[in-house]
Amino acid sequence: MSRDLAALIALIEARQARGFRWRRGRDCVSFAAACVAAQTGVNPLADLPRWRTRREALELAAAEGGLIAGIDRRLARIAPAMARRGDIAGLPDRLLGVRLMVVEGETLVGPGARGLERLPRGAMTMAWSASGGEVDG
Repeated sequence: MSRDLAALIALIEARQARGFRWRRGRDCVSFAAACVAAQTGVNPLADLPRWRTRREALELAAAEGGLIAGIDRRLARIAPAMARRGDIAGLPDRLLGVRLMVVEGETLVGPGARGLERLPRGAMTMAWSASGGEVDG
């Protein structure tokens, strides 16, 4: 599956000033899914109900067997060293077990308190391919 990296970049630029919220799709999971959809045209979370609160998000994650298990069912796990621009990065998180960000290259990007924030690539402890398990060309 080919990726539209220009669409990914446009989405990231458009959301630069949008801070984290449980509502309106501003959380890390919704951001990661939107980035996958921008690149591939496929929303990996299309089968899930929308959440509006922290409680709803936690309940949905629990119903999935945990956030990591839910992401594993929808995207192919890859070694962090193999993650490319646009792939999904996982970082440790006390609340959900993992926080999702998107690989930009040497940095990761995802929702923060005051807009998108960036962390070094080395913060990633797990990763998933945005291509849904297919090998990119």
